Amino acid sequence: MSISSEIQVILAFVFIAIAIPSVIAFTGLKLANKYGTDVRVVWYLFSLAVVTTCITAAWASSIGAIDDKGVFQGELGAAVNVLLKFMLDLDADLKIFSSILAIVLLPQIASYVLSGIFGCASAPIFVGGTIRFFIWGLVKSFVVAAGIVLSVALYGYFSNWSGWSVKGAASMSSMSGLLLMLSFSMLYLYRDFHAAVEKQSPNKFPKIQKMVDSLQSWLTRKLP
Repeated sequence: MSISSEIQVILAFVFIAIAIPSVIAFTGLKLANKYGTDVRVVWYLFSLAVVTTCITAAWASSIGAIDDKGVFQGELGAAVNVLLKFMLDLDADLKIFSSILAIVLLPQIASYVLSGIFGCASAPIFVGGTIRFFIWGLVKSFVVAAGIVLSVALYGYFSNWSGWSVKGAASMSSMSGLLLMLSFSMLYLYRDFHAAVEKQSPNKFPKIQKMVDSLQSWLTRKLP
């Protein structure tokens, strides 16, 4: 690697080391003002993932399921590897939670529009709860993955697994921090948007509100 490339890598790590903690601190402090439970749940899930991963790694290493190179060995090692991949499969989690969101909400929205043509539309239900489930499902997945990635990075480095370097451990730790940052950011944006909607005055945009009221009246014109 050339000197310029090394400088770029160092600058990138410095930026990440400053940006990620800054965003986590900002969003975490904002959430703590009104939603302290959110912050406590995030840090509990993260701590739980770290502790259980370290214990599992230590146990697997002690029985030879993980060798001194950090490679899984035997049937138990394969089982641990499958479990690790399952817990880190964020793409699958995103698809699952998105599918649940779509299954619950899209038919209701379609039913509202189609029923509205006949003047008997009924407002969708469980909208807020479903969105909350979607957000928390992703947050849980990201936070647990962050704890696992950080634990593996540090455990592998301090256990002197062959091929593990400071740069590799730092890269995995950065990924862990990025997942945590995304988790806090999602919660902050969700809570901030929810609060903004609740505070929204119906008289702030009278023309739009009048159009919405007129449309709703037409869609429900047959209801008593």
